[in-house]
Amino acid sequence: MNLTTTVMMILVFFLLCSGIFQFTFASNLRIFNHTSEDKNWTEAQHECNETGGSLVTLYDDEDATFMQKYMTKSSSWFVSSVWLGLTKTRTNVTTWSNGAPFIFNRSSVNINDGQQICEAMDKNTWKGFTCSGKHYFMCYKDNQYVLIEKKKDWCQAELYCRQHYSNLVSISDEEQNQKVIKEGKNKTFWIGLLHDEWEWVDKTCSTYRTWSDLSDSAGTEAKCTVHVQYLFPKPIKPHECFQGATTFCSTGDTRIRVINRTATWEEALDYCEENYISLLWIKDVNDQEAVKQWLEVSGYTGTFWIGLRQSIMFGFWIWKDSPVLESNWKDDKAPEMPFSNQCGVINATDNKWSDENCFNEHPFICAEKILKY
Repeated sequence: MNLTTTVMMILVFFLLCSGIFQFTFASNLRIFNHTSEDKNWTEAQHECNETGGSLVTLYDDEDATFMQKYMTKSSSWFVSSVWLGLTKTRTNVTTWSNGAPFIFNRSSVNINDGQQICEAMDKNTWKGFTCSGKHYFMCYKDNQYVLIEKKKDWCQAELYCRQHYSNLVSISDEEQNQKVIKEGKNKTFWIGLLHDEWEWVDKTCSTYRTWSDLSDSAGTEAKCTVHVQYLFPKPIKPHECFQGATTFCSTGDTRIRVINRTATWEEALDYCEENYISLLWIKDVNDQEAVKQWLEVSGYTGTFWIGLRQSIMFGFWIWKDSPVLESNWKDDKAPEMPFSNQCGVINATDNKWSDENCFNEHPFICAEKILKY
């Protein structure tokens, strides 16, 4: 160990002990695996549980496309049906996102099978919209109601409220209803009411519903679902839970979001913090494998900003405000001052990190927290 490395380690230890740096790595990046033997839904979910995961939840078209490509790349045979974690098991079809009892009702929503409807305030009246639509939303904390004039889908709005306030607003009486109307400024905005017969087995919030067919008798009776490759781009199909399908699992509670627009490192950081959590961090070898899997299966090439930055004062590399504990530098050596650039990129071809001038422009990768109830 050379003198420079020793000094850096001492400085990192001092800063961690002093509280200047805080560990923020309580989460893990989402990673996927599958087995070829067909199982029924219960057997498949049990197999996923044994590895600390769950049958996969799809959050958007990007997830569905990834699943399609993953099965094509990793299977030597054609896979027709792959189990999803979506099941028709909700005991309460209409629920407030904060768990409050549904005792006050101004809703006119009646859902049909397969629908997921979320409630919004529209022209001072409760109105149901498809949950994947994007609207303003209202958060609350203590007795304060705050209208957030940013357009997000219902799950994204709920996550934002939990991160910055307490939750999406719930309404338990007419007095609260009038207060929400007053604070809503005559806008259309989400409130915390969800109408849905289906739920993902890992208890996460997803507005993704691209049914292939719910009209046949099997579809209306089945309580489990599969991803069907040949039905893409509407791959979700009801499937009897006792029948067989391929097991597809995921672990981790943070999504990898590749942003295909160019920006400087600071601009990328601002974008990720505004729309997700932050620029991507990679805390260990499992995270490194998750990033490699996502980039490789999705077919990305080129270099992308990640959350790496070099301390100008001390010279060591950090994830914004936390130390780098496991690295994957090009040539297996971290760039050192005074010859290094101060921001980090990852190469999608070999997953190696390198330094870049922070004012260069690259596409970038964000980390998105998965909302779990």
